[in-house]
Amino acid sequence: MLPDLDAVTASYHRCRVDERFIETFYDRFLGKSKEVADKFRATDFTRQRFMLRESLLMILLFHHGEQGAIDELERLAVRHSRRGLDIPVHLYSLWLDSLCEAVEAHDPEYEPSLEHSWRAAMQPGIDLLVSRY
Repeated sequence: MLPDLDAVTASYHRCRVDERFIETFYDRFLGKSKEVADKFRATDFTRQRFMLRESLLMILLFHHGEQGAIDELERLAVRHSRRGLDIPVHLYSLWLDSLCEAVEAHDPEYEPSLEHSWRAAMQPGIDLLVSRY
């Protein structure tokens, strides 16, 4: 399924209005498994929240073939690979589930079809990260 990038982008901006959006994401993600929580044990969450907001935008721009977004996701992939932070492939599904749960909680116009668009929009970026693991 091709994502409705306009709908996802609009949803993202609606979610960002509520600063709890990112907090909800991390609450859900860290609660998914001890392994996830352990990976974030020494994390500076002020910086991490900013990085997540930027990464979501980069993944959306990645669909448009924006070279800056491609380059940034390549850097992110190296950082998350086994040679970097060693983020195992199976954690990305938990990441995406947590993101969709946060969208549902914070987008006042949420509907199930929007979740499908979010998943489809994020998957190419996730696939890139996974391919570089």
